[in-house]
Amino acid sequence: MERRVLTLSLLAGAAMAAGSAPAAGQPAPERKGVLAGLPSPPGPTIGKIKALGDNEWLNLGPPAPDPKWGKARGRSWSAKMPYAGDLGGAFLNGQGVHGYIKPDGYFMDDIWFYDLNGHRWICLYPGTDTRSFVENIKKGELKVNDDGQLVDKEGQPVPFSAIAGHSYQAHTYDPDLRKYVFAGGGGGIGNEQHVRDQEWCKKGRELLAQQGKADKVAGAPYYFNTVTGNFERPPLGAGFGGVLFYLPGKKALWAYAGGGVTLLADPATHKRADAGAKGPTPQGIDFGACYDPKRDRICVGGGSYRGPYGKDEGFVYIYDPKTNAWSNPPNKEHAMRWPGANYCCVHYDAAADRVLCLFGWCMDPKNRGISAYDPEAGAWDAPLPIPAEVVSHCVHGFYSPEVNAHFIYTAGDSDDRGTMWVYRYKRGTLPGSAKEESRR
Repeated sequence: MERRVLTLSLLAGAAMAAGSAPAAGQPAPERKGVLAGLPSPPGPTIGKIKALGDNEWLNLGPPAPDPKWGKARGRSWSAKMPYAGDLGGAFLNGQGVHGYIKPDGYFMDDIWFYDLNGHRWICLYPGTDTRSFVENIKKGELKVNDDGQLVDKEGQPVPFSAIAGHSYQAHTYDPDLRKYVFAGGGGGIGNEQHVRDQEWCKKGRELLAQQGKADKVAGAPYYFNTVTGNFERPPLGAGFGGVLFYLPGKKALWAYAGGGVTLLADPATHKRADAGAKGPTPQGIDFGACYDPKRDRICVGGGSYRGPYGKDEGFVYIYDPKTNAWSNPPNKEHAMRWPGANYCCVHYDAAADRVLCLFGWCMDPKNRGISAYDPEAGAWDAPLPIPAEVVSHCVHGFYSPEVNAHFIYTAGDSDDRGTMWVYRYKRGTLPGSAKEESRR
């Protein structure tokens, strides 16, 4: 398959983005807050994206900045961007350089949404203002509620250090409740290991501790309600571990915490339990993973600190919620290992019916490439190279079935000079969209 690279220059102030249709059986909600108006009408980039051929790359350039908070920065070990089809975009979360304070004085615990068709950033949370953190506590702008968590003066949860270091695979989108779910930092307010000894954080923690409220939510996940525009953090539940996905068939949150532990949680009650799954499980941490909606399965591979691969039958582990069991199919020709979550984006490609691992950043150039796994046959397509222009220190990505394209945001660690690339593996035909595909 011949590889082609296209470049698209964007005008400032590009039109806003379009999204996909609402979830089946649900009316389009009237959203409030920063995501009001989404999904929005198609912008000028969409025609270029839809025109992509097989194995073709398109450089969209830097996304338009948020009018108030600017651009999203690159961040290491945070390759997964959970995609929300009803919003027409994906979420970006996770720290960059440990304990990094941005030039504007905000801690890099910020949270972003990429509006696909508008090719722009929307800031959900700008991060913690380190310059006024102590003063805001003294004024009552920040306080501890009866659950022992940090809230603003209106009582809304504040996701201060919600991601403890990096986001890995520990965030997802629930299209039924229309909520973005992300891991909650453990250890209490302000105890994130990379900032807890910084003077602004130490003084703030001391003041908050004087309020004498016991922490009832340590480790619990946060939710961003995309309809109300508010953060939520109920006092039930607990953290999930390194890999988190939503299973629409079970209407449940699924997590793999490593060490053989598979978890299931009810998004409505926020209670979780060990699923008691059987079969061989991935070892190590920092996994590359994706959800296969056609088969309602999770594919997991790669990882760091896992030792030799001698005990593996193959490089891919598969969890099937219907049987509550893991399997590890043997490798076939062209099989390639999936590296850890800093070096690859793993997506299910609906048009090609393949799990794509776009990997190789920060690695030996001869090992960079696109590995395509056929989940039906357990086979592998011949690997394809990644163009040198796309290689970057940090990568973040998602796949949009609506436009049949993979989006890869490349940027340096904690650097806001990022570029959005778009890749199409094969044109294919998406289920139920043969007429649309034939018009492209």
